[in-house]
Amino acid sequence: MIWKDIGYLLKINNFSENSSVATFLTSHHGLHNGIIYGATSKSKKKYLQIGNKFILNWKSKSEDSLGYYNLELSDAIAAKFFDQPKRLNLILSLSEICCKVLAERHDYSDLYEYTDIFLKNILNDKFLKLYILWEQELLRSIGFEISPDNKNFNFYKDSNKNWIFQIDNNKFSYPNFLIDTTANYDDRDLYKGFVINKFIMKKFIFDPNKIKFPSIRERIEKNINEIK
Repeated sequence: MIWKDIGYLLKINNFSENSSVATFLTSHHGLHNGIIYGATSKSKKKYLQIGNKFILNWKSKSEDSLGYYNLELSDAIAAKFFDQPKRLNLILSLSEICCKVLAERHDYSDLYEYTDIFLKNILNDKFLKLYILWEQELLRSIGFEISPDNKNFNFYKDSNKNWIFQIDNNKFSYPNFLIDTTANYDDRDLYKGFVINKFIMKKFIFDPNKIKFPSIRERIEKNINEIK
């Protein structure tokens, strides 16, 4: 079994003295694991950083086995943000959420495309907004689209014609930029976006499956709350 694809490195763990198991979000093969031989060598270790983009060649004796990667660095994204913790933390949060939430080898081509857009534009001043929209795309890709068009969720407008999102006994002021991406927003709107996304992820994914919500994601939200 052989295929070629592109993907972002999400996770890497030691497998043996000289090898590691790496997890990638790929364009056509979803969340995918494989062994990288020689991953602990100085020549490879320096570019096997979370968030980097690679050209991947995967080989295996059978479709269901772990297999191994030969790879080539396509874009050293992580190195650009070692001195920018806000952006680097978003990359780490994205990676951890994907690894905890996504099913292996399922088709997530739409999510990959949005991940590609986010990481290519992370230097943009609107990087926090782009990240919140990325989380909403992740939720959409696993069946939890948060939108007034989704009749499984309760949306209505208050007396000031602002959208309200109600679930159980919880009511959230729903920022306009989550419906119209061209709408104006401020730090308070960003915080609301983080809170709503976390609530949905925890209620429907993390808590029912007894998965710990990523602490890096909690810290990002806390920092936004402190400046809003």
